[in-house]
Amino acid sequence: MAVSIVWITAAEPEAAPAREESGMPEDPAEDMRRKAKDIERLAVELEGEAVSEDGAVRVVTGAAGNVKELDLRMSVYQMSGVELGELIVETIRAADRRTQADLAQRVSAIMGTALSPDDIGGSGLAPIDPEEPR
Repeated sequence: MAVSIVWITAAEPEAAPAREESGMPEDPAEDMRRKAKDIERLAVELEGEAVSEDGAVRVVTGAAGNVKELDLRMSVYQMSGVELGELIVETIRAADRRTQADLAQRVSAIMGTALSPDDIGGSGLAPIDPEEPR
């Protein structure tokens, strides 16, 4: 099963006020507070969307790995429960991967250093072991 990815992202972080223009050096504590506020806003607002290849399942996830939207088309009723479950999980994971990659890229831009999704906690979703009894 293939999943296509569509990006939904939060607004760009606010630009820092230009204190250097007034001859005053930027306050490092204020700079860190601004960065923390921008990152906190991203963690709340950032979303990623994935749609299954056949369009039967559409998922929007948040930066914390939460599922914000799950849309199912009528065609899912032609699938077995196992097939549908696998397709939903695959689509959720695709949306989460995109969200985490976008979050890492945006936090990297704010902090001025290269980060990967693993550097900021990786996927917000716990791995699923198909052999583990439920």
